[in-house]
Formats: sequence, C-alpha cells, structure tokens
Amino acid sequence: MARHTARARRFPARYRALAGFIVASAAFAAIFVALTLSAFHAPAPHDLPVGIVGSAAVTGHLEHAVNSAVPGAFRWHSYPSAASARAGIARRVVDGALVVSGANLRLLVAQAGGTAPAQALTRVFGIVASHSGHHLVVADVVPPLARDTQALSSWFVVLSVLIPSLAAGSASAMAFRRARPWWAVAAPVAAAVAIGVVAAAIADGLAGLGHYAVIAGLVALFSLAVSAPTAVLGRIWPPLVALALLAFIVFGIPVSGGPANLASFTPGFLRALSPALPLGVAASAVRNVVYFGGHATVQYVWTLAAWAAAGVVGLILVTALRRTAVTRPELVPPVVPSQPVPGRPEYAP
Repeated sequence: MARHTARARRFPARYRALAGFIVASAAFAAIFVALTLSAFHAPAPHDLPVGIVGSAAVTGHLEHAVNSAVPGAFRWHSYPSAASARAGIARRVVDGALVVSGANLRLLVAQAGGTAPAQALTRVFGIVASHSGHHLVVADVVPPLARDTQALSSWFVVLSVLIPSLAAGSASAMAFRRARPWWAVAAPVAAAVAIGVVAAAIADGLAGLGHYAVIAGLVALFSLAVSAPTAVLGRIWPPLVALALLAFIVFGIPVSGGPANLASFTPGFLRALSPALPLGVAASAVRNVVYFGGHATVQYVWTLAAWAAAGVVGLILVTALRRTAVTRPELVPPVVPSQPVPGRPEYAP
C-alpha cells in the first residue's frame, strides 16, 4: 500500500515538470513567431531619411504629395545638388535621394545599404512619377560587391556568430565555475577573439568583404557583447541563460531588420529597441565599414562596447563574490565540555 502511495505522489510531479516544459517551449515559440511576423509580415517605412534636390516650389509640392499618400514614411533632407545628395548617401545620412530636374525624376539609391529601403523608394517614387507624368530613372550609387551580390553578407556573418557566442557564454559559465577566478573572465574574451578572427577570414574568403582587421574586431566585440552577459546569467543561476536567448535571439532578430535592413520598417516598439540590441547594431557597423567607408559606425561600436563591458564587469563581480563566499570561514560555536553534575552516576567526588 505504501509503495502505491509513493508512486502516486511521484507521477504527478513528473507530469507537472513535463507540462511546465511543454508550456515554456510553446510560449517561447509563440513569442518568437509573434515578434518575427510583426516585424516582417507587412513591412512599411517609418521616418526613412531621404534626400531631395530641386527648386523649393517643385520639391515642396512633391513632398506634400508623398506625405499625404504615405504619412510618416519619409524624413526629408534638402540638398543643393546631386553631388551633395550622393555624399549624404555615402555618409549614411540618407538612404536615397530624389533629384527633380525638368521632365525627369532621378532617384539615387544604395542597394548595398539594404534592399528594403532601395525597393521602397523605387516603388513609392515610381508611383509618384507615373501620376505626375514624369519618367523615373533609378541609379544605384553604392552597388553590392561582385561576390556579395545582394549585400546580405554583412548581416549573415553577424547572425552566424550569434549562436556560437551564446554557447560560449553559457559553456564558460558551466565549465569554469570551479576554476581559477580569472579563467571565468578570460574564457569568453578569448573565445570572442577567436570567433572574430575566424569569422572575418571566412567572410573575406567567401564574400570578398575585405577590411579584415576591422571586421574581425567588430565581430569579436559583438561576440563578447553576447557571450559575457550570457556567462554572467549562467554563473548566477544556469536557467537565467534563457533571458539571454530571449534578448539576443527572440527580440534581437526581429529588431535587427534582417538581411534586407528592415529595421526602419518594423512596428514602433521594435524600432525603439533597434539602437540597443547587439545583432542589428553589429550588422549595421559591418555594412558601413564594407560599403560606406566606416561612416556612422562610432555609435554602433559604443553600443557593442557597453554590452561587452557590462558583461565583463558583471563576471568580475560575480566571480569575486562567489570566491569570497567560498573562502569565508564559517563561524562555529565553541564546544564547551560538559561538567559532571553531582548526583549523576558519572560524578566522582
């Protein structure tokens, strides 16, 4: 009877653990699918920076017509000439520029900056040209490299490093839990450097991205920005690594805008996170180095450095606190020998 009672108690606990695992897995998938589809199922530009060249009368009328058709889609920058608009594109101030001259509209785009902005500009201004009786001429002023034909490699090289970096952070938290304290900090740093060196070499060999040293440094910094915070969570309590997965994958991928650079096309709550999460920041930094001479890259480097520094400092603190807790001697009350009591058998006068 006692055996049956113990078995009946044990099975519900197993079922509860299984049910919790299934619910957690389904919730994880539901959040990921919801965020990804929210970002990419119907992308529309929001506050996309666009240059415009032409007389004030003509450009003002055109801006008003576009703003009425697609409210909030574009943020306009006026340029005095097509050459200055090209410079604005090259410096990552604008994603494209419309040059209004005579009967033609000339659209300057940068396919290397992401196919999504270039296609959105071409589609919207193509409609404007057809309605106004103009002919739209599209010129790609920053085309993709010969071996990076869709300009997707900048995003995919960073994405490919994301999972190994999460694994490195989690594994280092487990493998070096009882090792010397400095190993816990050195392990994710060394892994990040190795990942950056290898990833940049492969990216250059396959896609011809060039800029080996800079890309290796950026990828290593991104890897550390992911692995160090993950290691901190793993050392505090291993199940907390799920928070790193939630931040860097579940939110990080939709926020990044994907390989087509759709970061400006996502809903507002995702656009607000775009400047803060490492994946999109690192991909933009690599893209700007490869195609735009490194312009508009400093802020991305600072963001990655902040994540990496926070992770390393957190590792140092957690390791030091754990070491202090282990080495601190326990206070044991002194043992006072019992005194014989008169009247008891052991008492001997």
